[in-house]
Amino acid sequence: MFQFMTGEQIIALITESISTKKQQGPISLDLTVNEIRKIDQGGSLDFGGSEFEEASTTLVKPEKKSPEEPYGWWKLKQGDYMIKFNEKFNLKNQGLILVIPHERLLTAGGSHPCVIEDPDKDIQVPLSVGVHGLSIKENARVSKALVLAAGL
Repeated sequence: MFQFMTGEQIIALITESISTKKQQGPISLDLTVNEIRKIDQGGSLDFGGSEFEEASTTLVKPEKKSPEEPYGWWKLKQGDYMIKFNEKFNLKNQGLILVIPHERLLTAGGSHPCVIEDPDKDIQVPLSVGVHGLSIKENARVSKALVLAAGL
């Protein structure tokens, strides 16, 4: 039987984070933005995988509002992007990570699908930005990770 881990249990499994105190929820961990890439051209999929190609992307650089600010902003126009998160997980094949959009991302005009991620690689999700655009500050909390583990 699978159960959701508590936020405290999830914190014990991560190797990198910005502020575990602010990121921990009752049964989740807020995920923070490390990198945003614009999708320029779609990739290719086939049945066997021998012709698989990732989508072509371009790194989007954040810009500071003033030189003394420690963090910059990504000013995203309408389109499709990939977000890579700061957090790294060490689940040792003991669970699955369910990544859902943070409610603030949704109300700010962005969205991404709910995805189940492999805990042994960098976590990424596709981001859709609507017609009015979206500004995201470096290390912003844009998603939530819920961890399903067997036999807690």
